[in-house]
Amino acid sequence: MSEDKLSHFSLISRLFGNLFYRTPQDPLLDGVFDWLKQQGLSALWPLELDEQTEKALQSLQLAVDRSLLAQEYRSLFVGEKAKADCRISAYGADPDAFIAFRRLRAMPEVESADHFGLLFLSASWLEDNTDSPAAQRELFETFLLPCAAPFLSAVEKGALLPFYRALALLSRQILAAMADELEEQEAIN
Repeated sequence: MSEDKLSHFSLISRLFGNLFYRTPQDPLLDGVFDWLKQQGLSALWPLELDEQTEKALQSLQLAVDRSLLAQEYRSLFVGEKAKADCRISAYGADPDAFIAFRRLRAMPEVESADHFGLLFLSASWLEDNTDSPAAQRELFETFLLPCAAPFLSAVEKGALLPFYRALALLSRQILAAMADELEEQEAIN
C-alpha cells in the first residue's frame, strides 16, 4: 500500500468505528451519511476494486432511510438478543486490558471500552497521534484481529439490509491490508 493510501487508513477506521459505535440516527453521523451519499468513500478507498468490493462500496454509499437503518442497528447490536454482540469481551478480549492499553498511550477516556467500534476508533487515534508501529501492532494482535473475525461474521450473517453486510466486508478488507502493512513494517525493522 502506498504512503498516500495508508494516510486514508485513519479516516476509514474512524468512519467504520463510528458506524459500528453509534446508532445511525446519532446527530454526529449526519455529515457522515451526507459524505457517503456523495461517494466520498469510493474517492479515497485505498485497495484494489474487484466486483465484490465495488458492490460493497456502492451499498454503503446508497441513500438510506436512517430510521430503517436504526432498526437494523438495534436488531444487530443492541440488547441480549443482538445478532452480533458488540462487546469485545464476548470474543475473549479483556476490556480492562484495553483500557490499560488506551491509558498507556494517553488516549481519551471512555465510559466503556467494551465495544468493537472503539477498536477501530482507537486504531484511527493511534495512526493520527503516535508514530508507534509497535502500539498499532499490539492493538491489532491483542484486540482488533481476534475480535474482528467473529464479530464481522456475525454482522454478515445477521444483517438484513446491505449496509451492514457491506460495512463488515469492507472492514475485513481494510483490516487485512493494514495487518499486512504492519507485518511488512516489522520485517523492515
